[in-house]
Amino acid sequence: MRVGLGTGRAATAGIVALGARVRDEGLRITGVATSDRSEQAARDAGIPTGPPGAPLDLAFDGADAINPEGLCVKGAGGAMVRERVLAESAPRFLVLVDAPKIVTSLDEWGILPLAVVPFAADRVTDQLAELGPTRRDELSDDGMVLIDLHPAAGADWRAVADRARALPGVLDHGLFHLVLADVLIGHPDGTVTAAG
Repeated sequence: MRVGLGTGRAATAGIVALGARVRDEGLRITGVATSDRSEQAARDAGIPTGPPGAPLDLAFDGADAINPEGLCVKGAGGAMVRERVLAESAPRFLVLVDAPKIVTSLDEWGILPLAVVPFAADRVTDQLAELGPTRRDELSDDGMVLIDLHPAAGADWRAVADRARALPGVLDHGLFHLVLADVLIGHPDGTVTAAG
């Protein structure tokens, strides 16, 4: 199998667990990582890695917040562009979270990340000024500027994401739409339940 490996705390836990199966059970997979950090976690876990391109059999990742409609914000780790590429290359995309990541409204998270071509970053910030854009100090692994928008309470997050994505120089945003049955919630007692 070719498996997409997400970025972040929950995804890293998934990589470690998958590595244990490779090591202890002889599971044969090739991981395709969404970030340099995930690539290193896979190596540390004993998972061989390969390049993107060919279709994946499965991908998994974490999330920053997920609402009851399956709208999800990703990108706190700055890897949302690669995460979307791998999510859309796999027939099944699992999202691993703990219970606090399930929110009644994305307003509880309040941040929509953007990946922006450096040349356009100042212009994008100016055009989205009313959304309180803040530019992160670090670039993404692909050299994109990371800008966090702060939509007002009650905002239509899809409309905000679509508006931002339409601007020249905006490569992608961190708003995803998930199948809730593929959102797996880990609980402190070690049990796992699906969100939908």
